[in-house]
Amino acid sequence: MFSSLESLESVAPLYTAHQLSLEQFEAFCRVNPNLLAEREPDGRIKIMCPVSFDSSGYEAEFIADLKLYARAQGGAALSSAVGLRLPDGSVRSPDACYVSAAKLSAFTARDRQHFLAVVPDFVVEVKSPNDDLQDLESKMRDTWIANGVRLAWLADVENDRLWIYRADHSVELVSPLDRTIDGEDVLPGFTFDLNLLS
Repeated sequence: MFSSLESLESVAPLYTAHQLSLEQFEAFCRVNPNLLAEREPDGRIKIMCPVSFDSSGYEAEFIADLKLYARAQGGAALSSAVGLRLPDGSVRSPDACYVSAAKLSAFTARDRQHFLAVVPDFVVEVKSPNDDLQDLESKMRDTWIANGVRLAWLADVENDRLWIYRADHSVELVSPLDRTIDGEDVLPGFTFDLNLLS
C-alpha cells in the first residue's frame, strides 16, 4: 500500500507487465471504456490519469479550431479519446489531431469502427501538471515525428511556451504565448491564436 502522495506520484503512469496484441488491446479497451490507456510498441499497456480542468480546457481550444478547419477543408479533427495505430506498433491518443481527407479516403466505414491504422498529419499535446516534460518531448520526437506526423505542437501553458516539431526534425520554441501561429504547409489556412490559452 502507498504511504504518501509522493509514492503514488512515482508510479503514474502505470505500465502493465503483460503484453497485449493489437487485437487484445482493442478488446481490453472495449470492456474498459472509461480507462485512459495507450499501447507501447512492445505490447505493454500504459494506464494514464485524467488531466486537470485547465489542461482539458486547453485541449478543447485546439480541438474546436481544428474541427472548424476540418469542416471547411475536409478531413477529421479528433480528441484524446481516439486510438490510432502507428507504424511502430503502438496505439496512441494525442490530445488533439487532424487527419486529412486524402488519408481517410483509404478506409471503409467498418475500418473506422476500430483503432485506425493512420498517422495524423498534425498533432497537439498539452502538458498537464502531472506530465513529465522530458517524456512528452520524447513522445513528440520518437513517437509522433518518427512515425510520420508532419507537424506537431507541444503546449506547456503553465510555463507560457509551446514547441513546434516538424518532419525535418527541427524544433522551434514559441514564448510567450501571445501570438497567432499557423499550420504551415501541413494545414494550409489554419491558424491558432495562442492568446486563447491565457
